[in-house]
Amino acid sequence: MRSQRSMLLFFRSWMLCLAGLILLVTACGGSSSTAPDVNQLIKDAQAAIRQVSSYHFKLVTNNTGTGAKLPITSADGDIVVPDKLKANANALFAGNNVQVQIIAIGNQQYVLLFGSWQPTTGLLDPRTLSDPQKGVAAILGHIQNPSVAGDANANGRPCWNVSGKLDSTYLAGITGGGAPAGTTDDISACIGKSDKLPYQIIIKGVAAAGDTSKTVRTFTLSNFGEQVTIVAPVSATSTPSLTQTATP
Repeated sequence: MRSQRSMLLFFRSWMLCLAGLILLVTACGGSSSTAPDVNQLIKDAQAAIRQVSSYHFKLVTNNTGTGAKLPITSADGDIVVPDKLKANANALFAGNNVQVQIIAIGNQQYVLLFGSWQPTTGLLDPRTLSDPQKGVAAILGHIQNPSVAGDANANGRPCWNVSGKLDSTYLAGITGGGAPAGTTDDISACIGKSDKLPYQIIIKGVAAAGDTSKTVRTFTLSNFGEQVTIVAPVSATSTPSLTQTATP
């Protein structure tokens, strides 16, 4: 009897240890998928974004530089490849945060500021963002010393996070350019696990005139391939000027 009781206690102890081991392995990520080769992952993401005909985007900038013509603090809109963009945005104008609308078609850019559409330049450029040599695909392909892909998610979408350094030249489509030559920024990109599309790109550092090391831009992409129509504004004029005057 004593022998049977000892065996029963041993069996129970062994089962408890086994259950604990299973929980430990699960908590440490034993159920997660194996990280892919980072270089192949980046190539797959480049190929995937090149096949996209349109996408929705959100851009949020913290500690925005003030050296651009119309510094964008946030924007929410759509891009139709290769050369159309429409967005609602918040921008800095004469020291104040103002709401604007932006439309870009080909080499023409327009901004709705204070109730009037007017032509402009130096804003988000869909042609650059769609260019395989300068846009999103180029941003991904020019990440220097990319890290091992890490398990992550972007707005609830499972993705692989890759980080590294990037020459600010490749960010002109997002920032309008203006960073000193040779500037490099910290970058991370979240690439979808199932479709290999870039869901989010985060840039920290000087990427436009007036930026500092604390400037952070988060560029989020979604709604890939949806039908979007973008047309030029009917009454774009050359006035009022976008030349800013400092607030007294």
